[in-house]
Amino acid sequence: MSYSVFNFDKDPRACRIICTIGPASAATATLKEMILSGMNIARLNFSHGSYQSHEAIAHKIRKIAQQLTRPVAILQDLQGHKIRVGHTEAEKPIVLHEGQKIYLGFGERVSTERIGIDYQNITHYVTSGQHIFLDDGSLELEVLTITGKDIHCQVNLGGELKSRKGVVFPDSRLDFPLLDPKDEADACFGVSLSVDMLAMSFVRSATEIVEMRLRLAACGKEDPFIIAKIEDREGLENLGEILPVANAILIARGDLGVMLPREKVPGIQKNIIQQANAFGIPVITATQMLESMTYHDKPTRAEVSDVHGAVISGSDAVMLSGETASGHHPVRAVQEMDRICREAERELRSTYIEIPVRSQENMRDKIAASAVNLAHNVKACCILAFSSSGKTLKALAAARGNIPVYGVVGEESLLRKLLLYRGHSLIVIPHKKKLENLIDHALKQLREQDIANINASIVIIAREEEPEAKESYLLKLYLLS
Repeated sequence: MSYSVFNFDKDPRACRIICTIGPASAATATLKEMILSGMNIARLNFSHGSYQSHEAIAHKIRKIAQQLTRPVAILQDLQGHKIRVGHTEAEKPIVLHEGQKIYLGFGERVSTERIGIDYQNITHYVTSGQHIFLDDGSLELEVLTITGKDIHCQVNLGGELKSRKGVVFPDSRLDFPLLDPKDEADACFGVSLSVDMLAMSFVRSATEIVEMRLRLAACGKEDPFIIAKIEDREGLENLGEILPVANAILIARGDLGVMLPREKVPGIQKNIIQQANAFGIPVITATQMLESMTYHDKPTRAEVSDVHGAVISGSDAVMLSGETASGHHPVRAVQEMDRICREAERELRSTYIEIPVRSQENMRDKIAASAVNLAHNVKACCILAFSSSGKTLKALAAARGNIPVYGVVGEESLLRKLLLYRGHSLIVIPHKKKLENLIDHALKQLREQDIANINASIVIIAREEEPEAKESYLLKLYLLS
């Protein structure tokens, strides 16, 4: 029997860390350090870069992960219906000053006289007195008049504007196709790269996700893992219909904080996390988590509190964006994120509350909740779970226990998909032998890695195939001798 090169993690962190890969983190040495520092998922932002550059990075990540025996998933993040400015001359930022008058309209060129954006006929959707935000709200324009095909604006909040930064029209309801043609092409290219997860930006309805699944199936991708990014009022209003068709939810606080009053974002974040937790799918908190580390080698106290609070409130993953894509300290940002998450998890472990085994849940969820409660009650060192489909491990993550879960799956591609679910350390053993043999091998590895010692208690959970049973599960308390 052949096994994957991955080993169990002796000190697993429950909350996952997603890192955006960009110019600051694309070097092999930097990627190695980021993986060793705790990166679980590498985000490829398809709003930037070329197919060639993304392909090169994906292959590099796969190779390094194998060398380090550390599994890393690849997340393809589609641009979505995001409007962006064009390019500045020589890709150098321009500076807008408060009170300055400037034109904005369809086009590629960005200067201090006119800002080109990639949305045609924008003048049909705005009126005098409305506001326009650039770069996650860092810059603010006010519409003065409509002049032909351009909008004449005044700068109310100035600053630097770089190429390809986002543009938001919070007072307008713009017209977009169900799926952006660029997203469709990019998603099919992602299939050729065998990306593990796909994030759809500005998801407004369940229909968009269903349609993307059909398009991916046509490209040869069955059962894709789709993350719905909640970024605007419409997506927030339709969260109830989005949850059942998405594999995970991402709280994109940057655009949420522009489309909606900033002071409402913390409450919105808490509400989305609670709904995703209750539904049993992973939820990612993102945007500006350690923003100051783009330039500084330490985060602010407020940023530390933000990450800590996101973990405490139930985030399955936290994400770094510009901090690792273009920041001066990408590795240190991952290290800081890792330390904050671990401290929050120590606090969670000290306040464990028994998980209710609800009658309306399916049998797998009940067994998972029972396994977590048993592990806590007997002070087990870990839970050892076996899953051919990943459903048992997903149920354990949804139970939200604070005991380390060591999982054994049959395929490496499934292992990487499960990296977004909290609390798992995973290895691959092809599920071709009897469960007893799989258990023996996994227990041996736990011993050899000094994870489980003599007299340690381990809770074992698996679904067993029984010829006479519709469903059959194993829940076993194992005391090492």
